[in-house]
Amino acid sequence: MIHYYTNREISEKLEINLARWKRWSRSFLPPDPLGGMQSGYARQYAFKDLFKVYLGGHLLSHLKLSVPDSQQVLNDLSTWMKKNGFLELNGANGPGRQRSGQSNGYRIYFCPVRASGVNKGSGFCYLIRKTVGRQSNELTPSLNIKETIEETIIHTDATDSCFFLQDPHVRMINFSPLFYALVKKLDH
Repeated sequence: MIHYYTNREISEKLEINLARWKRWSRSFLPPDPLGGMQSGYARQYAFKDLFKVYLGGHLLSHLKLSVPDSQQVLNDLSTWMKKNGFLELNGANGPGRQRSGQSNGYRIYFCPVRASGVNKGSGFCYLIRKTVGRQSNELTPSLNIKETIEETIIHTDATDSCFFLQDPHVRMINFSPLFYALVKKLDH
């Protein structure tokens, strides 16, 4: 059964100002098909819409992107988020099923295409890193950590991920902790 959330419920659970949440919602979702200001229906959110607004708000408030740039990032990552189960709260392939085995999960690095040196028009290019294993030395666990990662590059012709880490315009979303923080707040 799909649970729907109202603006007020989300605002209270996530401790986000109601007016701010509504502004984010108008920025990142199409108009509500059931209502408007005069209809008398309050907007309701399925988890996938709620997460898109939450992520868009994070891009605006924490990473200081503009609304159009935040919309572009959400649009670019939507297919990847759906494929990896981030748009489903309890999906069969969702990240909640893998949570106990992940150490840091996903990190997404992105930078403007024009800043990365790739001539593919405007927009962003992305490096998605997934932690698949983590080991530490028993004698000095905080000093020697070996991490195994998988990398996916989106929207670029480059095959080397090093340019992402050297680019001064790169930004990073610590994606899995952001997702799990949202889920935890919604559970309370």
